[in-house]
Amino acid sequence: MIKEPQTEFLTGVVLSGAHGIYDVHTDIGILRCTLRGKLKKAFARAQAEQAAGKGRPQSNKQLKLPKSLREAEQVTQLTRLAVGDYVRVRRLDEKNGLIEEILPRQSALTRKDAASTEKRAIQQTMLANLDQVALVFAVAQPEPHFGMLDRYLAICESAQIPPIICLNKADLPHEPYVDEAAQLYSSLGYKVIWTSAKTGQGIDILREQLKAHTTLFTGPSGVGKSSLVNAIEPGMAIKTGMVSDATGKGRHTTTGSKLYPLSSGGWLADSAGIRALATWDIAPEELADCFVEFHPYLGDCEYNDCEHLEEEGCAIRQAVEEGKINERRYRSYVRMVTGEER
Repeated sequence: MIKEPQTEFLTGVVLSGAHGIYDVHTDIGILRCTLRGKLKKAFARAQAEQAAGKGRPQSNKQLKLPKSLREAEQVTQLTRLAVGDYVRVRRLDEKNGLIEEILPRQSALTRKDAASTEKRAIQQTMLANLDQVALVFAVAQPEPHFGMLDRYLAICESAQIPPIICLNKADLPHEPYVDEAAQLYSSLGYKVIWTSAKTGQGIDILREQLKAHTTLFTGPSGVGKSSLVNAIEPGMAIKTGMVSDATGKGRHTTTGSKLYPLSSGGWLADSAGIRALATWDIAPEELADCFVEFHPYLGDCEYNDCEHLEEEGCAIRQAVEEGKINERRYRSYVRMVTGEER
């Protein structure tokens, strides 16, 4: 009696994807995969619901989804498979597979899709299952814009993803305000690492910090991201074209993302970068909670709907006047809540 070959199922992580085709990293290598037909149709229906302005589907019946509760949850939560998602794959041959199941996400960096309107909010997932963000700024050449860093820290707080502040080109002479800012961020509980690809300063510390994590690696153009990546993982930026600092344009103006494995364990996520992060929206009423030093004073204002701007009896403003909250950080909050930085 001839035995039928057993179907091989594997668990993997989505490295990249476009036009319904995904590269999935598994224990036996990278497989080029598509979605299983039933799951693909369910995703298409969910996307159609959002495009029609009906919002998040309320039931399986509404979308004619598969009866499986897990499949229904996948579709209602994931209208688009994202880089970083863990999936269950059925191997078809040595190079190809079929995505049978999308495993639950632990975290996601999401924003409103460009097609969103006031009446129709469409969520776009930039990266799934990342557990930290490395924000790279140079200490000089170019001079660091700490107001910009404050915005990205707020975005990380909103997404509940821990940030690492990487102050690169530490071998260059820099202004005293850079040291003052580094001390401030450290006092707020943020991890600050001084690095230099030229001298090797901080490279081992950063490499250890990235180990066993999935990290979004991003920062403004010209801060030395490519050199830093090559110092952490020799040849990676050159071989992959990752985090190009040449123009700050090209692939980084899209929403494309990719994952790259680190030899010491873990993943680096190359993404739409700082330009895409700059368009992230945080609701004004949620913004104050994204400034960690505001937390002890939230709820102590005279008015429940206090925006912490010009209102009387504002506990946040009083803390600023008393020197308990850094004035520059407060100005960053004001620019963000009023939209002056846009």
